[in-house]
Amino acid sequence: MNHKKSVLFALIMGISGPYALPALAGSATCDARNGSATAYENSILRDLNGNENSRGSMITESLNSGQQSYQITCNCSAADASNANGVLIMYSLQTSLPLGHTTNYFKINDHLDVMTQIAIPKNGNVTVPTTKAVSDGTHHWDKENTGICAQQSTQDNLITGSQGQVTLYITTPFIGELTLPRVEIARVYASSATVNTTAPPLGSPVAILYLSGALTVPQNCEINEGEIISVRFGTIQSSRFTKIKTPPEGYRPVTFDIKYNCAKSGLPAIPANDKLMMILEGLDVENQYYLVARRRPSDNKADIGIVVQDAGGTYMPFAQGILPMNQNGLGKITLTTFPINLVGGELDAGEFDATATLRVDIR
Repeated sequence: MNHKKSVLFALIMGISGPYALPALAGSATCDARNGSATAYENSILRDLNGNENSRGSMITESLNSGQQSYQITCNCSAADASNANGVLIMYSLQTSLPLGHTTNYFKINDHLDVMTQIAIPKNGNVTVPTTKAVSDGTHHWDKENTGICAQQSTQDNLITGSQGQVTLYITTPFIGELTLPRVEIARVYASSATVNTTAPPLGSPVAILYLSGALTVPQNCEINEGEIISVRFGTIQSSRFTKIKTPPEGYRPVTFDIKYNCAKSGLPAIPANDKLMMILEGLDVENQYYLVARRRPSDNKADIGIVVQDAGGTYMPFAQGILPMNQNGLGKITLTTFPINLVGGELDAGEFDATATLRVDIR
């Protein structure tokens, strides 16, 4: 047995030059005929009621990308391409998302896992990922204009990947609107085979599924009564603003309050070990603690930054900065802020400004 394995290895390693490795008899890889996988773009826009916004709640939606068809070309052997019974398509489904809370669910973000099921001809909805290839149960040959082998003169039109459903599982409730940036949820691979084959060779994906959208719940938080929080730093003499990573000499930091109310529409049930938190995110940030307020036109280097401190004097990061909140959803947060010189030396005169956003989350 060991002798046979070593001979096969030697034969494979001995092939060189511009010749492709021939397909094993009975199965072969398939690729998109046009050279690229068909992209199926699915979207979810859904308003949830308060009861749905709870850990363990599941939301099922049909795939809605449309049914754009595609063709494939398979590296069949000559014998398989001319087989009297034609060849089957063996589908394999995969995902690159990390594992979620349980089997068949995969993590999209801190609030949602997804299970994807793709309709395969004569099999119904098949859950991603597959552990064994799934046959379409169709004989592909020229006499029915359903060819898939490179040697065949006809091409079948396929839509596997366009139909099925996704089930979203809420792992942690959220506040207001939860945006789903475009994420790849599944890849469809095709292989040819003369008989059912559980582990055929795989080429490139022939279809890729994406998901995007937004979920909205009636629970929301009002920050500063919906108004923009504006902090003015006043006029600063450049001669007093020269030391690197420090505020202007003699400058009095500005104190401001962030008032919030998450109780008007009622709070969702917050799971044990999770808390209501306010998240601070800067638009342009350096070293996570410096919100960039100006960049020099000559080299685009940030020369003025803004620092924010909590009531205890701790610097707040502008990348996923967490501001603690009252867990009843009602209160205020007091912060202190001041500008700093990011490069050292006297700065050019002129205005500066910066932008950060606040959002409330459950973590």
